[in-house]
Amino acid sequence: MITSSLIHVRDVLHAQLCYQAFITPIFFPLEKEYRHFAKLACEFIEARRTEVIHEEFPRHHVLHRFAPQKNARGKKVLITHGWISRAAYMARIIQALHQQGYEVYALDFPAHGEAKGLQLPWTDAVAILKNTINQHGPFYAVIGHSFGGSMLLNTLNVAGQLPEWQLKHKPERAILIASPTQMRSPVNRIAKKFKLSGHGYLQLRHVLKQQAHFDINLVRLHHFISQSPNISFLCIHGELDKTISTKESIEFCEKYPDSRLCLLPDANHVSVLMDERVEHLVCDFLA
Repeated sequence: MITSSLIHVRDVLHAQLCYQAFITPIFFPLEKEYRHFAKLACEFIEARRTEVIHEEFPRHHVLHRFAPQKNARGKKVLITHGWISRAAYMARIIQALHQQGYEVYALDFPAHGEAKGLQLPWTDAVAILKNTINQHGPFYAVIGHSFGGSMLLNTLNVAGQLPEWQLKHKPERAILIASPTQMRSPVNRIAKKFKLSGHGYLQLRHVLKQQAHFDINLVRLHHFISQSPNISFLCIHGELDKTISTKESIEFCEKYPDSRLCLLPDANHVSVLMDERVEHLVCDFLA
């Protein structure tokens, strides 16, 4: 009996530790091959942005606005970065769209880039995206890399189910770049990394449900597809991506009717952000 109780306590504490790791970005030095790109990307953002917008709710985050060059009434595009990343690393896509005449908003999530904080619960990311779209939209298109794409999909999904999470205007187009399209994927990945037991995994799911602002089952992909949203999707994924499996994009496009899949040879999870093919695909899809 005592042994069983100790195992239960161990699993609960293990799950709590796993959850804290799940919401806490830990930044490591960039690999040498990407450092020059990162430096130029940060310099580009600082030099070319028109406005820096600081928002405090539900956590501090930053919007980098790029006013349209050619047309004062250019369509708006919202861009979101990945986990342990920043808006600046989306620089090539930002620049390409800005040159095409779009008004671009690039988001620094809490605890990333120029935003303050140490942690980012995923439901806070969804709340931030909902508020951003409602306050600064309407957005013609939304684009997200990795975590950013996943959170955009969750935002659109929940918006179609809960009145208090509704969007004033849904985007016409959405682009997911190397993004997990099922929330269980990143949860399973960190559970495996922390070697949670079966009971520990159930405890982790319990913690996620406790911390969420809504029923986490609502973000399941079939709920989104059943809404038949009038949004065209483009999924871009590098064939060499070892961080997020290409199956995420493949299965989404198999299930979602109005979607297009582009698998890029010789591209990985990071290199897609500096791949000229991605810029062309994005611009062509939005044209």
